[in-house]
Amino acid sequence: MDFARNDDIDYGRLKALLTDVDVSILVNNVGLSHSIPVPFVQTPHKEMTDIIMINCLGTLRITQLIAPGMISRKRGLIITMASFGGILPTPLLATYSGSKAFLQQWSTALGSELAPHGVRVQLVQSYLVTSAMSKIRRASAMVPTPKQFVRVALGKIGRSGGAQGIAYTSTPYWAHGLMHWGLLTFLGTMNKFVVDWNRGMHESIRKRALKKMEREGKKVA
Repeated sequence: MDFARNDDIDYGRLKALLTDVDVSILVNNVGLSHSIPVPFVQTPHKEMTDIIMINCLGTLRITQLIAPGMISRKRGLIITMASFGGILPTPLLATYSGSKAFLQQWSTALGSELAPHGVRVQLVQSYLVTSAMSKIRRASAMVPTPKQFVRVALGKIGRSGGAQGIAYTSTPYWAHGLMHWGLLTFLGTMNKFVVDWNRGMHESIRKRALKKMEREGKKVA
């Protein structure tokens, strides 16, 4: 499915396919970020709407299709992938950052709603992982491979709170958890210094990306 299309026909077909399927685990991992860091006022309309459509509405619609079956069977697990962009306001990735903050609030509320029905909800917070989205290829102590991250995430299902102390939420990878705790304990994620530092980092990333695009003769949106 192309979640950016928000096509009712696609969702209808998926619903029909799931009619006789006992879905025990749903992993909401669909996601889109900006192609490169970009000031909000310069964000292309399609990129902005695609991010919201995929990260937010796509996740909600899929969950709304599958959760009723879990409720009727009184068992199930819904995992939703979050991002540090949702806890640390990220200038030049403002739309993406806002979409991930939305998922935090929605998932925590959903966890409370579904708990009495025997359905477990867990939001998984993550910093960078080697992936096409992060554009990082080499793993390090702070940046695990997807395989490493998945192993620790699945090993901590049911443990919530973590660095945030928020129910139905975890930051499973050890280095991410330490970083998360440090940001909250010593700086606070809304601290002006932290936000401005984050802006400077992404301005630098944008400059390098624009220079690369210029060298390759690519058009800048």
